[in-house]
Amino acid sequence: MIQLEDLLAAGGRLHGEPVAREFSDFSYDSRLIRPGELFIALRTSRADGHDYIAAALASGAAGVVCVWPPVGSHRTTVIQTDDPLTLIQQWAARRLRVVGPQVIAVTGSVGKTSTKRAISALLATRAPTFQSRRSFNSLLGLPIALARLHDDDRFAVLEFGTDRFGEITRLADLFTPRIGVVTAIGAAHLKAFGSLDGVAREKGALVEALPDDGWAILNGDDPHVAKLRERTNAHVLTFGQGAGCDVRASAVAYALDHTRLRLHWRDQSVDASIPLLGEPSVYSALAAVSVALVCDMPLKAAADGLARIAPVEGRLRLLPALNNAILIDDTFNAALPSMLSALRTLAALPARRRIVILGDLSNDHGSTLADYAHAAESIGALAGATADRLIYKGDQGMAVVQAAHRVRPDLPAHIVHTAATVRQALPDDLGPGDVLLVKGSAEARMERIAAELLAPGVLPGDVLVRQEPAWHSVRIGAPDRPTWLRIDLDALAHNISRLRDIAGVPLMAVLKADAYGHGATRAARTALDNGAVSLAVATIGEARTLRDADINAPILVLGYTPPWQARDAVARNITCTIFDDDIAHALSNAAVELQREAVVHIKVDTGMARLGLDPKDVGAFLRKLHRPDFPRLRVEGIYSHFATADSADERFALHQLERFAAVLDTLASTGLRPPIAHMANSAALLRFPAARFDMARPGIACYGLSPAPETPTPEDFRPALSFHTEVAQVKTHPPHTPISYGGIFITRRLARIATIPVGYADGFRRTPPWREVLVRGRRAPVVGRVCMDYAMIDVTEIEGVKRGDPVVLIGAQGNDRITADEVARWLGTINYDVVTTILARVPRETEQ
Repeated sequence: MIQLEDLLAAGGRLHGEPVAREFSDFSYDSRLIRPGELFIALRTSRADGHDYIAAALASGAAGVVCVWPPVGSHRTTVIQTDDPLTLIQQWAARRLRVVGPQVIAVTGSVGKTSTKRAISALLATRAPTFQSRRSFNSLLGLPIALARLHDDDRFAVLEFGTDRFGEITRLADLFTPRIGVVTAIGAAHLKAFGSLDGVAREKGALVEALPDDGWAILNGDDPHVAKLRERTNAHVLTFGQGAGCDVRASAVAYALDHTRLRLHWRDQSVDASIPLLGEPSVYSALAAVSVALVCDMPLKAAADGLARIAPVEGRLRLLPALNNAILIDDTFNAALPSMLSALRTLAALPARRRIVILGDLSNDHGSTLADYAHAAESIGALAGATADRLIYKGDQGMAVVQAAHRVRPDLPAHIVHTAATVRQALPDDLGPGDVLLVKGSAEARMERIAAELLAPGVLPGDVLVRQEPAWHSVRIGAPDRPTWLRIDLDALAHNISRLRDIAGVPLMAVLKADAYGHGATRAARTALDNGAVSLAVATIGEARTLRDADINAPILVLGYTPPWQARDAVARNITCTIFDDDIAHALSNAAVELQREAVVHIKVDTGMARLGLDPKDVGAFLRKLHRPDFPRLRVEGIYSHFATADSADERFALHQLERFAAVLDTLASTGLRPPIAHMANSAALLRFPAARFDMARPGIACYGLSPAPETPTPEDFRPALSFHTEVAQVKTHPPHTPISYGGIFITRRLARIATIPVGYADGFRRTPPWREVLVRGRRAPVVGRVCMDYAMIDVTEIEGVKRGDPVVLIGAQGNDRITADEVARWLGTINYDVVTTILARVPRETEQ
């Protein structure tokens, strides 16, 4: 229990009369608090905990640590301090000194948590042992973890994590260890430390902090770790599989439910078994045995204690999977060393087939393109040598798959972006003997993939990481900007699957304008994985982007292709639209030069009065293309485009449909009809079954948006795009204050005006202006002129708005929603225009 008197002794100040004098635990998240806990109101770069005090108290918090007391009457214990984080650090340091256990600190690039748990399992056989829970290993996490330290604990095993220089030194100052363990030094947190030498410098601070009579337990197989012995005056003990290590493993044998090895220490040897998987378990066990030995435990007792180690959620944990297959859950996080270690572990295990399911590395892996290129090459090469099937979820997948194919060209490999698509990419005959490794960073949320693959009856909440309700809304990782689009690829997948079912014919998904602003590459893969058989774009450049992303499905360029782009089109197997001799000759000549085939679709203008042949000229044009004058030119398709398919008045659309059908009938009678005829855009697909012909060509409906008010999408369709920002600043202005450029808006009263970091350079329109946004679930009007990078909103009527509050520009918040259709009405345009003109500098983030 946490005692009020101890908090006051550490520097806290009591505000008012206390209600509770002891607390069961600390909590800093009002969504996770339990009755009886003490809420810590932390101020971070993302949020201010003082804004959530009321919510914490409503959930049963017995007290609050804060800078300033909560407003209003709250019957609770309030402890004031200038800095809540410093107070709990001082409290925890004091608590550790009072209890007085022997402190063992564990750090390293990978394996910290597993090693900590292994050490604790062994020491607990000798005396009561505390271990910091989960990955509570920072200057915030460790003090919170130490709230569970018991008076009789004789050992305290603490995990020291770091993502900035100096943090290990500060942790060692607060929680001084006698034994320090360094597991490994690898390519993790390179953004913070710059290089492996930087990582070693920071991790090495642990051994520098050890007393002369302490022990540095070092991984002797890692040259960067082994060098740390030069930086400490403490005794040194090395562990590993190399001949020069003090504590050594040999005869290592891996099985699906355990790892066997022989332990060597001085002149002693003993067999041991660890109920964990693979290479990481060996090093965790060796580190644990080394600590046990310097704590005077006999080698045999330490070896026997290894059987007590329990698997850790999200870290190479064996779980039952679908169809009696086996799942290895390694979804807690992923830096390059742990990714490679997981693949080596899989390679060493017996399996009928090894199915590797990977997600992107953590955002802190590196700071340069070279860092990511090296990582992708390393991961892909090892996956190619290990896997019988590779499934990669995320944007780094193309480079990884290419590297894998350099090792094994025939490896079945899939790049996906949704959990449902992962299941589709599994072998149809998945079954006993198949082993599935699921591995990725916390940002990739691969635990959601693992949840889809668990055997029936196994509850994700019982076995996987990040299953608490609060995780459903957490945005992990640092975004590129405080203004972003969120793209729900599951919604896109659902919409396309439904369109395929409605159409009853093959689907060509239209991805013009970067998939209507949604991100063409991700949208293309999602479309192809959910029913589309081909893709359509507006330009050769858009098609090139997809080909460069290793998307090999048929791609039709719907727009004009100038003759000088013909060679690029043929070289990349891009299908072009033609309607005159010049481009037809250019494509044919390019095909002859490249010894390839040029595939084309003929466009017919049935009433759009834009591109295309007059219906009466189509037959002659096709006859010409069949002559020897156009070698290597293959006419695959013919199509037209509706002008009014989304209009309430159907007459002109039906007239166009009749004209196109007549053209097809005439061509069929002369043997000239191309194999694929298509005309149905989104509106026609939904309204005119006769327009579907051999293929349908939906665009806007794929993204959950209606072609027009008169042509709504089915009720179950879901918009895939939402537009977000946050409050940058809030100011109170007196009456008669002009706001923004030109001073065209002047306050009429005392007004609270918030500035949001979005402007017309993002697609947040200036004229006509965007009218409203959502803040705290309520509508706030946009006031003054929208600037290039900023806009101002009036939040006078919305209580408590502050910096960092989420703002929704398109999408839902609370019980309200602003749709792209509503924005289009404000701007006097259509929803197509709204979403496609959100500029590229606005990051597109996917729902994970």
